[in-house]
Amino acid sequence: MHPDVRGRGIGLALLQEAFRVFQARGERIVGLGVDTENATGALALYERAGMAVEESSDVWERLPAMSAVAIA
Repeated sequence: MHPDVRGRGIGLALLQEAFRVFQARGERIVGLGVDTENATGALALYERAGMAVEESSDVWERLPAMSAVAIA
């Protein structure tokens, strides 16, 4: 959500609608991948929506090597 509209319940309403759609399709479980370092309050939103941490993992990736920069 854009910072100007956070805190108005829009994210929660979108999640609840998504849950209704999944339920109508017969889905019983909904999963979500989350960046736990996200400082936007997303984790609290998911908890308000009734979600809970089921498992946690770390993802490691190798970044491309930085090329040397010559200073003249």
